[in-house]
Amino acid sequence: MKNFVRPLLAGLLIVTAAFGALAQYRGAPVKRERLIKALRSKQLQTRDIVAVINSNGVDFALTPEARSALVAAGARPEVIRAVAANLRTPLRNDVLSAKNERRKLPKTTLPPDYDELLDQAMQSYKERKDARKAVNYLETAVRLNPRKPEAYQLLGFVNLYGLNDAAQAEKRMREAFDNGGSAVFRVYHDDGKDFTRRCTGSLYISADTIRFESDDNRHTFETTTVNVDKLKVDTESNRQWKNYPVFRLFLRIGKDKADFRFAPVSGRADETRMVERFVYVSKNKITFAGLEPVFPRRP
Repeated sequence: MKNFVRPLLAGLLIVTAAFGALAQYRGAPVKRERLIKALRSKQLQTRDIVAVINSNGVDFALTPEARSALVAAGARPEVIRAVAANLRTPLRNDVLSAKNERRKLPKTTLPPDYDELLDQAMQSYKERKDARKAVNYLETAVRLNPRKPEAYQLLGFVNLYGLNDAAQAEKRMREAFDNGGSAVFRVYHDDGKDFTRRCTGSLYISADTIRFESDDNRHTFETTTVNVDKLKVDTESNRQWKNYPVFRLFLRIGKDKADFRFAPVSGRADETRMVERFVYVSKNKITFAGLEPVFPRRP
């Protein structure tokens, strides 16, 4: 199994090696409160969060108290290492000058900021329980930059779990997928053989990768989709465990085999069909063109 499930240590080494190449940060540094919100949302992959930290830096030191707060919010070792290596001091003249110039501009002339819109959307969804407001922020972000995947990815999540609009969720997930992002599903992972021991987490499916991140940081794996042998509904497990639409992901490389069992937290069979569709497209390196959606849009 270790041959095709990408070791997380390798990911840490790659991240560490990249730190030295960052000669200059871009954009506003990540605030601690915002990072904690992103971690708690369970909507963004660890590597996406790390990429933003590497690019923008953070405006807080990794004190023992800060580390504890991040870990409690679900931060993985990669995030902790990125925060430790990317403290961005506010004393550089160019940074202070940029901030001062921004303050001098009339408020009405300031263009919307893509990252701020994502932050407002997550705050609306997670803290205010206002999914429609979150969608409004995300739609604005899409119009601002239609080539970036993050807003599409969050729209898929919020539409599916916040508004119960599976058709719109699938549409937005496809757009995230096509722009380099992921379709995100909340799932149970079977830690034993009959779901009596299980964990909850997020399953991310992109154009070349499948990654599961458990909420408790204990069961996480990643593999390229070329190693996917098949994905099928496990009808026997369905009968054994609350009639949930359990699906099994089979991996193979050479003589090595492994399989993982999941079930959508929602309990919806159609959500399992969506997972099947995204895995199929990723595994076969095709596009969604010509494929009917699992959830046809109403006229």
